[in-house]
Amino acid sequence: MPTFRSPDRSRRALFVTYGAGHVAKIAPVVQALEKRGTECLVIALTIGYKKAVQLGLRPFGYRDFLALWGNRCEAVLERGRTLSAGNTHPDVDEFETACYLGSNFQEWADELGSEAAERLFAESGRHGFMPVRFMGRILDHLQPGVVVATSTPRSEEACIRAAVERGIPTLTMVDLFAPPSDPFVRRPVHADCITVVSHEVKAQFVASGIPEQKIAVTGSPDFDELFAEEAAVGGKRFRERLGWQNRRVVLWAGILEPDSAALPGPVLGMEVEQRLRSWVRRRDDAALVVRYHPSQFHHFPVQPPERNVHASDVGSEPIAALLNACDVVIHQVSTVGLQAALLGKRVLHLEFSRWVENVDFDLSSFGLSEGVQSLEDLIPTLERPRPLAKNGTMNVPAGPSAGRVASLVGKLLEEKRNP
Repeated sequence: MPTFRSPDRSRRALFVTYGAGHVAKIAPVVQALEKRGTECLVIALTIGYKKAVQLGLRPFGYRDFLALWGNRCEAVLERGRTLSAGNTHPDVDEFETACYLGSNFQEWADELGSEAAERLFAESGRHGFMPVRFMGRILDHLQPGVVVATSTPRSEEACIRAAVERGIPTLTMVDLFAPPSDPFVRRPVHADCITVVSHEVKAQFVASGIPEQKIAVTGSPDFDELFAEEAAVGGKRFRERLGWQNRRVVLWAGILEPDSAALPGPVLGMEVEQRLRSWVRRRDDAALVVRYHPSQFHHFPVQPPERNVHASDVGSEPIAALLNACDVVIHQVSTVGLQAALLGKRVLHLEFSRWVENVDFDLSSFGLSEGVQSLEDLIPTLERPRPLAKNGTMNVPAGPSAGRVASLVGKLLEEKRNP
């Protein structure tokens, strides 16, 4: 199993994250810490593992800690295999999927009994997992000096909880707004330090009852690359490669809708895509990039190739270059919208999306995004001139944020050294 090489616990940092976008947040922080002499281990879950490898990290997953189950390893693995139907992803190794599902289910079974665990999985599936005890076993084995996680629930939240129980310093990186409706602000346990994108988000957290001294405004490290020369050059080359130098490039960054939505699952996304494709066909000055969420793209049917429409490969095309290449971004609720706004792009969000309807603190609050009221209003809104900027603001710290987050992690480690 993985272990830290350093005998000095105050030089050991454990990162836990999932998803390609979240790995992009922690990678520059890991690199900054390693330059300062801190040893970092990264547990990158689901599609985050592949992205972590692409970014030069040496990630681990549930598979690397299967031995913590002792003589129950095979039973846990077999149970995970039986639960895999409907819970796979083309970018996630089948063995890792089985280890993840089996380990989380076994925690339920140990706590509640097998029959209750079966009922719970039938009701909530993997979305109900909260493996605090298994994450505790990982921490007891690794003995890190600090735990850093992104703000996603399940494994990341469980690891923060387990670390707090053990008195291990903790830091959570939050990349979006976490409005009052967000379950994050109502978690029973929060990290010692929470990094946020802007001063507005900090104010929102404080209003929700999180102690002000826990919150640090750092920006988000994955935004650093947006302004790098590599991203600007990549965007220019993207347009040149497709012959789109003189075209208005629209990026549709869609996600699955909740099952309760009027247009559930991939239906809304496909409706938007078809209307945008039809719009591009009618114009000789426009082009479309379609890019669905990295963990969800396989749920959206692949459309036939079409002139001036590009289906983005989420595995090989950096989002920073695409955002530099485009002129307009259309989305529901996503980090991509904020990234585009920070680059000065025009941003449209779908007011009729169930996700947007449930958000009470969004980009439009700061005049950074325009709402589209209905499917029928999509193209007319796109064709209208960009309105004058509103008086809203988003107070994001200037300059790279990875170093700021790394300094906070270093401070927690220093406190570990000198309690």
